[in-house]
Amino acid sequence: MREPISRRQLFSATAAAAGFRRPSVILINADDQRFDTIHALGNPDIQTPNLDRLAGRGVCFSNVYSQGGMVGAMCLPSRTMLMTGRSVFHIPGRNDPPGNYPLLPKAFESAGYSTFHIGKPGNTYVAASQAFQKTLYAEEGFGVRAEQSERSAEAVIDYIRGHRQSAPFFVYLAPPVPHDPRVAPQRFMDLYDPARLPLPRNFMPEHPFDNGELRIRDEMLAPFPRTPAVMRRHLADYYACITCLDFHIGRILQSIEETGRAGNTIVLSTSDQGLAVGGRHGLMGKQNLYEHFKSPLIVTGPGIRRGRSSALVYMHDLFPTLCDLAGVRIPAGVEGSSLAPIIRGKQRQVRDSLFAVYKDCQRMVRDSRWKLIWYPKINRFQLFDLANDPWEIDDLAAKPLHASRLEQMKRRLAEHQDQFEDRYAPRPEVGC
Repeated sequence: MREPISRRQLFSATAAAAGFRRPSVILINADDQRFDTIHALGNPDIQTPNLDRLAGRGVCFSNVYSQGGMVGAMCLPSRTMLMTGRSVFHIPGRNDPPGNYPLLPKAFESAGYSTFHIGKPGNTYVAASQAFQKTLYAEEGFGVRAEQSERSAEAVIDYIRGHRQSAPFFVYLAPPVPHDPRVAPQRFMDLYDPARLPLPRNFMPEHPFDNGELRIRDEMLAPFPRTPAVMRRHLADYYACITCLDFHIGRILQSIEETGRAGNTIVLSTSDQGLAVGGRHGLMGKQNLYEHFKSPLIVTGPGIRRGRSSALVYMHDLFPTLCDLAGVRIPAGVEGSSLAPIIRGKQRQVRDSLFAVYKDCQRMVRDSRWKLIWYPKINRFQLFDLANDPWEIDDLAAKPLHASRLEQMKRRLAEHQDQFEDRYAPRPEVGC
């Protein structure tokens, strides 16, 4: 009896008959870049001409979340979720062996790709970094922080130019910016006058209550209470680093064009998570679950339409998405959902609600409109109507008019805690 044809064999046969050439892939994962730091997506105060160009020719997602984590260095679980396609409580520790975890670089290598990674050595799952055929670390021999966007980009450009045309590549660029210390070459710092930058609408001198992590490292980068002058200075430095990174992304895009690969290369630009720099809710860091925690996401490439999506997206969705777009088999064990049907205009969403955590002191759930944040240690809730209050200023949790909505969102939060096997926090008490 003939062996059944596998999905991968079927795809390969169909693709070969159609003359399909697998696209090369460049995955850009910035460090701490907030979702609203791209000019073309609504921020008039920042200069990002190259990300603007990508946004103008691809699909942009506005609700992209890491699921958080159980450590203060939230970049580590975020990047591990990206590299394994696994949800927050199902990922390995930083130094755990590969075991049976799916690994993004291995999935692409198995499909015939050459794989290259450049990033920080300390903020990702080590086995995933080592799974690339070639790995460079941006903090080893790459000069001072202000030079690392340039040096990282040059390493990618050299790799692309030296790559043989017949084989596709998978490049994972994970530069250490705009994470602090936020410094860039002076020409980029000179673009931003702190006095001319507006403060966010939800600026506060201090967070109104103890959220369980008010004196962690990120929050200690600026004095308490927050002052407008200091917050504007931090914003100027933050924007300068992003503009510098954008400039060097432009150089990478130019190298793709010059090597004749522009028509068959997927470029996905995102960040591990955002952060509150600028005094949003009186905060500076990423150890909280307000909307400033979101990441940008732009996807461009062959056959990808221009568009905008408000779909609810997890960071670990990007693993199956890239596989799907490139015609690479999605390994067993991946928990994320491919966004390819959204990117191709076939459906509007892959889920109707989304869940995130921070240590044992914060939990969040949201749907297309409503968001609940719970602080289990003090049993405090915040309820926000994101459709009418995207800055999360008007807390509706204590208002009788919204009592039934509060209970509904508590139930939804408990359901997500069960679904994702949250063993680190109790379930909220729900009324009758």
